[in-house]
Amino acid sequence: MLEYWYRDKRTLRDFRRGPLGPHFDGFAAALKAQGYRSGTHLLCRCGHFNAFLVEQGITRSAQISPAHLEAFLDLYTEHIGAASNSATRAGARRALRRLYDYLIQVHACRPPPKPKFKPTPYTWVLEPYLRHLRRDCQLTEATITRARARVGGFLAALGPAAHRPRFRRLGPEEIEGCLRPHLRNSPQNREALACSLRRFLHYCALHHHTRTDYAGLIPPARRYRWASLPKGIEDSALERMLRTVDTTTAIGARDYAMIMLMMAYGLRAVSVGALLLDDLHWRHSRIRIRAQKGGKEVVLPLMESVGEALIRYLRHRPARTPFREVFLTAKAPWQPLTSLGIGQVVRRYLLRAGIQIPGGGARSLRHSWAIRALAHDTPIKAIADVLGHRYINTTFIYAKADLNSLREVAMPWPQKG
Repeated sequence: MLEYWYRDKRTLRDFRRGPLGPHFDGFAAALKAQGYRSGTHLLCRCGHFNAFLVEQGITRSAQISPAHLEAFLDLYTEHIGAASNSATRAGARRALRRLYDYLIQVHACRPPPKPKFKPTPYTWVLEPYLRHLRRDCQLTEATITRARARVGGFLAALGPAAHRPRFRRLGPEEIEGCLRPHLRNSPQNREALACSLRRFLHYCALHHHTRTDYAGLIPPARRYRWASLPKGIEDSALERMLRTVDTTTAIGARDYAMIMLMMAYGLRAVSVGALLLDDLHWRHSRIRIRAQKGGKEVVLPLMESVGEALIRYLRHRPARTPFREVFLTAKAPWQPLTSLGIGQVVRRYLLRAGIQIPGGGARSLRHSWAIRALAHDTPIKAIADVLGHRYINTTFIYAKADLNSLREVAMPWPQKG
């Protein structure tokens, strides 16, 4: 399969020597199956690594360890300037990690030993709590990872008091004495941190790890629901942003289709990422938006402009992929785009169009749609239905931006008697 990427006989001969020689054909076939259109740059770095192993006296792939990867990267970037060193090293590391994972997959190389578990004074309560979040609360792994960091930081701040015998004897003064500086000095979002700690203290009381429920000791994070206006973008600025997208390329066609979806329906980035090919009903000109964040599923008419943008992108979308998500990454190996990646795409085009808005991103497009709908006298219930809000109270935040209605109820400025 190396012949798919290279034709020079000397190059092929160099690849097929050394400890990795017997595996390069299979690795090249795996790259082709994963959709790599130009795998030569990746194979080239792996070929340099193979030559490095020969110089180190390595004769079998089973002898390769992660230490060899790091030693090669040090040598590979030794004569490169500091400005490009990190980028070159990162690219070489990605190539070697892909090769190393392939060798492990075909049992040509032993996987690295798993790091030894180091128990902490609070492991006895933290690990069961995280299992409770995973099994009983059905939380995602990302949420559980954040809970590990937040709760683990609080337990670490307790110090020796986090040991099982002393934890049961903790009183409200000790808990509060640790909570207040921890909340005050933590760089994390205070509201999210307080929520995580309340849930943990509820769990401790329910399982009799503490004498009572100390969740009430956590001060509420002040948040004024109606204190700020939702930030939207003017229609002229949105049109200027769309003009910056080059729809003649595969990446541009994808980005244009995503932005059109968010502008036309006020979708969240997570809803765009979760859109499946099965959600596009071309025969009936409908699109299904799956429920997110406790909302409800919505079926909407497929606008002509959105449908044309989707068709333009689908002509570029890789066909040989097991994923049903509509929007995939631009480079192999193809993966569904995450909400974080979609938000970065929107921010990039906002900056390219010279649009500066605090917190500008996918959420700004959602706010812009709702504000525009209110300006055209669309009923608040209809806006809630399109946005997928289960409760109409969630939609009332946009009423603050309905300037036409606010002008009608404005009271005259008092005059001096």
